[in-house]
Amino acid sequence: MGIAFMAVAAITFPIKDSFLKAQDDAVPALLAIAIYFAMQIIFGFAGLTATRHPARRNPFAGMTRLHFMRSLTLTCALGTFFFSLRYVPLANAVTLYTLQGLFCIGFGRLLLAERVLPRHIVLVAIASIGVMMVVRPAASGGSLALSLLPLLSGAFGGLYIILTRKLGDHQPAFQLVCQDGAVSSITVLLVFMSSLLVTDSYFGTGSVPPMPTDMLTIFGPPAIAAAIGMISSLAMIRAAQLAPA
Repeated sequence: MGIAFMAVAAITFPIKDSFLKAQDDAVPALLAIAIYFAMQIIFGFAGLTATRHPARRNPFAGMTRLHFMRSLTLTCALGTFFFSLRYVPLANAVTLYTLQGLFCIGFGRLLLAERVLPRHIVLVAIASIGVMMVVRPAASGGSLALSLLPLLSGAFGGLYIILTRKLGDHQPAFQLVCQDGAVSSITVLLVFMSSLLVTDSYFGTGSVPPMPTDMLTIFGPPAIAAAIGMISSLAMIRAAQLAPA
């Protein structure tokens, strides 16, 4: 069952990313990411309400340091990935992100002491070689650091899966999505506001480029991506709870 959930997450992941890739470049990437995570809070709370789960009264009750670190890891994973979409072709970004399996195996062994079988190593090695042959970041014509951002995102994504598994399966996925959305949206929004202050301080008033005033342009793509991403997030959480890394 865990493998089936992982398959659903893998299918829906690039679909939601395509909507963020289509976001107007005039809308700051960090703002779009913050909106995406804020919408996840709404969808997660709606799920708790629809299922009449007791956690709907306070989705953040019982949050521990591990919960916070898990949500912060997701912030880094999706934040760096969504940011990279402004500079990296979607196909390359998604392909590089699939290497998170390599990091899942490593973090699973390190944090959960899960057994690593030879077939796991062989399959991941084959996949890694295939990814590098297809993507070839050095030949992409852009900055190598920006081209490899999805790989960093995959590392954070692998750690997120392992920390989710470490939490156990006693909490509903909708509640975890609410917690992820809250931590991530606040964190990204603070980073976005800080970047505006730094830009204004160093380059003077008026150095921040104007944003579109059309609300549909600003909120449309992140909201649609969040709705599709809700399926991806729920499937990923259930996969991490049910299947070994």
